[in-house]
Amino acid sequence: MQLVSPITAANMADHWNARAWKFDGTASHRRDASSWRAVFRAALGDESRDVVDLGSGTGACALLAAGLGHRTTAVDGSLEMLSHAKAAAIEAGIDIDFINKTMDEAALPSESADIVTLRNVLWTLENPQAALALARRILRPGGKLLLSDGLWFRHRVNDSRDQFGADLPFYNGLTEADARHLLADAGFGRVESWRHLMPGDPYGAVYDDPDTPITFFILTAIAPE
Repeated sequence: MQLVSPITAANMADHWNARAWKFDGTASHRRDASSWRAVFRAALGDESRDVVDLGSGTGACALLAAGLGHRTTAVDGSLEMLSHAKAAAIEAGIDIDFINKTMDEAALPSESADIVTLRNVLWTLENPQAALALARRILRPGGKLLLSDGLWFRHRVNDSRDQFGADLPFYNGLTEADARHLLADAGFGRVESWRHLMPGDPYGAVYDDPDTPITFFILTAIAPE
C-alpha cells in the first residue's frame, strides 16, 4: 500500500507546529462559521454518523461535524494544530476523539467511517492519491467523502523538495478539475459540488496576487457499494 507522506511528514508537522498560532480565530471556519455549518449540514445530512477528519489541523471539519451531532475523530500529525482544535472543542462543549498521528501512522480500521473529510490537505501531501485510497479504505460501502481545497498561489516556484524533502505535486494548490480527476482515479463516484452554498470569496486573494481571489471547491463523492 502506498504511503501518503513517507518523506515529508516530520518536516510538514514542524511547519504547521510553527504556524498553528496564526490560525486561532482567523481561519475561514471561524470567520465564516455559519456558512460552513450550512454547507456541512446540506452535504452531510442531519443523521448522526461516524466521521473521520484526515489532516484535521485546527479542527475545521471536525468541529463542524461534531457540532452537527456526528461522532467525530480528528487525525493530524501536528501537535500544535491539534492543541488549538482541542481548545476550540472544549470552548464549544463538543466531544471529538483526537489522534496526534500522521495518516500513515494512525492505523485507522477499514470500513469504520460513514464520512471522511479532507479540507485544505491534498496540496500538502507527497501522494494525494494515497490519501484518497486511505479514505476509501476506511469508509464503509456507500460512505461519503467531503473534499475541499483551493488554488492558493499562482506564480510560486515549487521548492517543496528543498523545504520538505520531496516534491509536492499540488504545492500551489489544486483546482476542482484536479480533484475530480483524483476522485475518479480513486474509484469514487457521484461527485457533487457544494461551492454555491458558500457566499463570496471567504479565503480572500491568492497569496501571490492580491487582485485575484482564491478559487476553491467543496465536493462530496461516494465510495463504491
